[in-house]
Amino acid sequence: MKNKLWVKILYILTLIIQVGIVIGTFVVEYLTNKKAGVMHHVYYRRYQFENGIFSQSNINTQKIILIIFIAIFLVLAIMALRSKRNRFFKLQSILTLLISLILYIVMSSSYFINMLAYHYFIMAFALVLMIQVLVLFVTWLIDKKFKQ
Repeated sequence: MKNKLWVKILYILTLIIQVGIVIGTFVVEYLTNKKAGVMHHVYYRRYQFENGIFSQSNINTQKIILIIFIAIFLVLAIMALRSKRNRFFKLQSILTLLISLILYIVMSSSYFINMLAYHYFIMAFALVLMIQVLVLFVTWLIDKKFKQ
């Protein structure tokens, strides 16, 4: 019983961190329209990112890798829904698929591309996806442990 309580607390903490990351990115975008210093910083970093890790060819490569991950998460979600695993694992597998789809939308949508904090959105949603994959893996391990 004590272990389940810790698992719930840790899950709530990871959820708060994920939501905080996404909200923080939207706040940065909002502040680019209100504060000149924030806009200057984000504009300068955008220039650095576009000439570095987030060049157009790198973004296309990242999209291809993300499509592969989406396919893997889709298969995992279908397998989880068909299996007799607990509902929490099924929910986490669907959430992982949804977050990966949202990341693809962020990378491809002109709505986000036109934002000054576009690269921050990519990093934020990629970080949220990594945390979600970690939660899915831990949930799978815990579910496997309790079935034995």
